Amino acid sequence: MVRLTLKNKKEVLLLIAKEGESLRGFSKKIGVSCAYVSQIINGKRNPSPIIANKISKGLNVNIEDIFLIQTSVDNGQKEEVI
Repeated sequence: MVRLTLKNKKEVLLLIAKEGESLRGFSKKIGVSCAYVSQIINGKRNPSPIIANKISKGLNVNIEDIFLIQTSVDNGQKEEVI
């Protein structure tokens, strides 16, 4: 299983602003609901790899730059953190 967690809320908000977008405009640009993106940024939800990829591509950064990527084996033990 892969779990993605946002590393730094302020950095992502700054990157969105540097793109010249509001949160709503950025969400529309990447095709993800504003409510869902807001929940991810505020740490209330963890995105799927597909959504995390859309966010990182929309910000022109690598996914590893803004998300902590954790993988685990079936028994629940953490295997690797990227």
